[in-house]
Amino acid sequence: MKNIIKGALLLLLAGGVAACNLNKYPSNAIPADEGFTTFKDAKEFRNSIYYMGRSSMTDIISANMQCEGINATLDYGNSYGEQYAWTFTDTDSTVDNIWTNDNGNISQINYFLEQCETLIANDANLSESDPDKMSAQDLKDLNLYIGEAHFFRALLRRHLVMYYCKDYEPTTADTDWGIILNDTYNIAQRLPRATMAKTYEAINTDLDLARTAIEGYYGGGDPAEKYYLGSTAVKCLTAYVQLDMHQYPEAAATAASIADASKYALITDATSFASMWKNNEGSELIFQFFASLDEGSVQYGSPFLYDPFGDPDHSTSLKPQYVPAQYMIDQYSNNGNDAWVDIRPSAYFTTRTCRIGTASVNLKLLNKYPGNPNYNATAGLNSLANNVPLYRSADFVLLAAEAYYRAGDEVNANKYLQKLREARIHANSSSAPEYTYTPYSGEELFSEIKMERLKEMFMESNRMADLKRWGDPMSRLGWTPQDESVCVTIGMYLNINANDYRFVWPIPQSEYTNNSAIKDQLNWK
Repeated sequence: MKNIIKGALLLLLAGGVAACNLNKYPSNAIPADEGFTTFKDAKEFRNSIYYMGRSSMTDIISANMQCEGINATLDYGNSYGEQYAWTFTDTDSTVDNIWTNDNGNISQINYFLEQCETLIANDANLSESDPDKMSAQDLKDLNLYIGEAHFFRALLRRHLVMYYCKDYEPTTADTDWGIILNDTYNIAQRLPRATMAKTYEAINTDLDLARTAIEGYYGGGDPAEKYYLGSTAVKCLTAYVQLDMHQYPEAAATAASIADASKYALITDATSFASMWKNNEGSELIFQFFASLDEGSVQYGSPFLYDPFGDPDHSTSLKPQYVPAQYMIDQYSNNGNDAWVDIRPSAYFTTRTCRIGTASVNLKLLNKYPGNPNYNATAGLNSLANNVPLYRSADFVLLAAEAYYRAGDEVNANKYLQKLREARIHANSSSAPEYTYTPYSGEELFSEIKMERLKEMFMESNRMADLKRWGDPMSRLGWTPQDESVCVTIGMYLNINANDYRFVWPIPQSEYTNNSAIKDQLNWK
């Protein structure tokens, strides 16, 4: 628990709270011994919770390096090397940091929920003339903030499960180890891990509370800004949890309700699709964390478009640490028909001149996170910074296809696979025929759904969880690099069996050496 305690204290004392507008993330602090005593305090702390959610969801890079179709270049400098080569251990910094950050943020949420409970109880004893007495609108808003806190606790708990636990299996959930469940802000506790059954019970309890509060506040709809949680975001996490728990009919219905929402329609033209990634805007985005020049963003693009030479638009002489495998690039080849064109490659990849080692070579680079110009600290100099997108509708079109397939409904599974492909694939010219979808059946249908998910969600940190859920290996066999001469051989053709112990990350050494309650609940010991 040492790292959990450290993370909790640092967040409370240094992360603090922010101004009441989400356009201002934490810049000051509330001392732990003071807590908060008014609605205004709670309103400010609310933004800290969004900040904590963002900080925990920025691990997209390390998760991508472990399982996606990429190759490390000669200049990768072992950056994310332990994840890429699957050599991480219980002392690995990434393994330790995600555990610490998520658990520390959960502790902060517990603190917020406890303080809100006290605030409500104390408010009931205040006279109507007391300046700190909450109005009816204050109470309504506070209930929303409490619901948002429950959502983020559910999100972070599932996030921990994705790394440090086995895939959920209904037949063994009562004996498989889940995560450490702590519902109180008592950082001195040394708690054992709960079972997977209890872990998901806690996640669902938080989701139920979040759903009631958020749907009640917005009348089942969503706020105007995509930086705030709405009813659809709750559905998104619900769909994932239902799929995790093998509740396939329920997961299919939930994902389909998101996929069919006209407000979050799939983008069908290449220009708008590319703009979604560059400018962090578009109909597909359901929820993304706030970012700004002053209050922070995430440099997702830096390992792929790294430029030590300071070229303003990063157009020449790049030194990428990782490049897409040729196999991955080839998957977008118009479904084997030159009459059709896929709108994704022009947004996902860009051909640039690179200096790798002593060689100058043209390579296709990952351009999915090209840098939002609004976040450039210096005008004309691309900082490669973007928002942190959490949910977009294409994800749930594919989840609907998968869940319907697993529920035995191939008609609807084909319907949603067709929906995604018809949005992405079009006639290559005005004289060419439009894309025509041909239904699949049986294992071929599932294979096509999985392949489309690989292509659509490339480098969005879903791959490891997908492979665990499917029981598939992480294999780079046959995934030919673009140019072997500029890539390191380590990890190039790595093949990790589906039952390999490393699909479940180890409990960090810093945790088990300070928490004897989990000494018999370690993943690798």
